Amino acid sequence: LIVCEGTKTEPYYFQSLLEDIGIRLPTVRVAKNEGSSPDRIVTHALDLYEEDARQGDAYDAVYCVFDRDKHTTFGAAVQRTKDCQAPLIAITSTPCFEVWLLLHFGYTDKPYACKGKKSVGTVVVSDLKKKAGFEKYDKGMAGVFDVLLPKLEPALKHAKQLAANPAEHAEHPNPSTQVHVLVNRLKSMAN
Repeated sequence: LIVCEGTKTEPYYFQSLLEDIGIRLPTVRVAKNEGSSPDRIVTHALDLYEEDARQGDAYDAVYCVFDRDKHTTFGAAVQRTKDCQAPLIAITSTPCFEVWLLLHFGYTDKPYACKGKKSVGTVVVSDLKKKAGFEKYDKGMAGVFDVLLPKLEPALKHAKQLAANPAEHAEHPNPSTQVHVLVNRLKSMAN
C-alpha cells in the first residue's frame, strides 16, 4: 500500500511506475490521501492497513510518502511509523518530492530554502523547470514518469549517493529523499 501526501504528482508517478514494471492491483495499491499533513497521511495509512487486516489480508508493507516542507507534524509522523505495530514505512523527501525528480537529471546536494516570497517547494520546482522537458512543469502534471523513465537508473544511483553523504548529520538533511527505497522495493517485486 502506498499513501501519498500529494493528490496528483506522487500518485501519478507511482501508478505509472507500477504500470511500466507490470505490477497490477491488488498486488500494490496507490491510495488517495485524506489530508496533506504527514500526521494525516500516517493516520489514513494505518486506517487502510487495519481495514484490510480485518478483512483477513493485511498489507505486507505500507509506505507513507510525504514531504518535510514546513509541516509541524513531520517528526511525530515519522516517529509514529517507527513505533506502531503495523508495517508502516515513512518515505520522506526534504524539502519536497521534486528533489527526487531533480535527481533524474544528475546528482545534487544543493540545500534549499525560501527565497523572498517563494516557498522552499517553489524554489525546488524553479530548479526543476530549468531541466529539459520540464519547462512547463506544475504540481499534478501527468506524464512525469514517462519523461523521466530513461533516467530512472541514474536517479536511483544519485538518491543512494545523496542518502550516504557523510557530510550530512541530520536525520532528514536538506535535500534528501527516500523515494529510491520504495522504487527499488517495487522493482524487486516485479522481478
